[in-house]
Amino acid sequence: MSESDSIEESVTEVIADVLGAEPAEIPEDTALAALGWDSMNSMEALVRLEKQFDVSLDLRSFHSAYTVAEMVALIEKFRAGAAHRP
Repeated sequence: MSESDSIEESVTEVIADVLGAEPAEIPEDTALAALGWDSMNSMEALVRLEKQFDVSLDLRSFHSAYTVAEMVALIEKFRAGAAHRP
C-alpha cells in the first residue's frame, strides 16, 4: 500500500465517522455534499485530520476540497511543504 493509499484510507475513515457512515459508502470522487456533508462536518473533520496527519491545513483550501480525493491531495501538498521547511 502506498503512502497516498494509506492517506486516502485514513481520510475516508474520518469522513465516514463524521457522517455516521461506513467507509465503503464514501467513494473517493463523490461530492461530500451529496452525502449530507455540511460546514459542521467539515470543521470536525478538519480538526481530526490535522491531528492525525500532524499538519496545519488552510481552512479555505480545506473547505474547497469537495471530495475525499481532493482532501487527500491537499493533505499530501501540506505534508510535502512541511517536509521542505528548515
